[in-house]
Amino acid sequence: MSNILNEFIELVQIDSDSLNERNMADALTAKLKEIGCDVWEDKEMIEDIGGTAGNLYGVLEGTCPGSILFSAHMDRVANGHGIKPVVNDGIVTAQGTILAADDISGVSAILDGIRRAKASGKPYPRVEVIFSVSEEKGVTGSRYIKYDRIISKEGYALDSPGRIGRVINAAPSAATITFEVEGKNAHAGNAPEQGINAVMAAAKVLSRLPDGRLDFESTANYSTFEAVGPTNVVNAKAVVKGESRSRSNEKLDNYLELVQKTCDEVAAETGAKITLDIFRKYRGFVVEPETSCIGRLKKVYDEMGIEMLVEKGGGGMDANRLNEHGIACVGVATGYFKNHSVNEHLYVEDLERAGEMVERIIYNAAE
Repeated sequence: MSNILNEFIELVQIDSDSLNERNMADALTAKLKEIGCDVWEDKEMIEDIGGTAGNLYGVLEGTCPGSILFSAHMDRVANGHGIKPVVNDGIVTAQGTILAADDISGVSAILDGIRRAKASGKPYPRVEVIFSVSEEKGVTGSRYIKYDRIISKEGYALDSPGRIGRVINAAPSAATITFEVEGKNAHAGNAPEQGINAVMAAAKVLSRLPDGRLDFESTANYSTFEAVGPTNVVNAKAVVKGESRSRSNEKLDNYLELVQKTCDEVAAETGAKITLDIFRKYRGFVVEPETSCIGRLKKVYDEMGIEMLVEKGGGGMDANRLNEHGIACVGVATGYFKNHSVNEHLYVEDLERAGEMVERIIYNAAE
């Protein structure tokens, strides 16, 4: 097995679900230091997010001018404990669990690429690394990124499914939507007219809101409807939770305004009190194909004989936060598919070439 594959297999076997990344952070700290990086962990954020580890920063000082940033996340979704990877016919899978190639393939490629660049003897610029926590929980960890520690103006988030060569240059803004309906209890048989049915009021709100695919770049989804009570009592409380995403901030704003308007209308019609809570999780981004960030990738892929495919994505990632703070960053595929499921798998060839890709990006970032 190649060095990068061995390291990937080692790392996926370290349990590291969201908010429980301590063991992974310790392992990566040791690896970054072994490479020669200065390493710092943001332990101040641990209490704020209720986790066991903070974002990890690594810096390899360059031997020539320039600076470039790479990011990946340390956590994984549920069903990622006790991973037992299996390599067969050039593909890595797991036995009954996720594989956690999302995002340990990105972590492994970054480590491999930095090692290769340092060992080559060629001039290389400053290399900055962020290994974030709790990305799978609403891209939470990168909300706490310390931008005063980052010099780079461009970066690459190795955190996208697909064969190597796939680049995500746009991702949506997202917001969670929660509304609580407070009605009035009454006996359902003797005096229902004296009650205000929170269940029916909540249902009226939902019946008037579009959901699913709203347009080519916008979605909405309502996943939770909580209302518990005996059938002989008019229910006085209901809670609905959902989300909306759009690559257009204007469209997202318009949809959230519609939600507020609908809640107000139903409250006026029914007499229920409806409290709406909207939390904006992250802001969308677009990195145009003609920018130097994507141009550098095109040059690297041409050197490697790989066809580049630039596409818009439908989910958020750490690149959303980086772009929001003025660092041009795109998502980069590392060869995994069907992430977040027990069918997740990774192409060994792509993983190995992803390490080479990182190495070549580093050289091409020199000024």
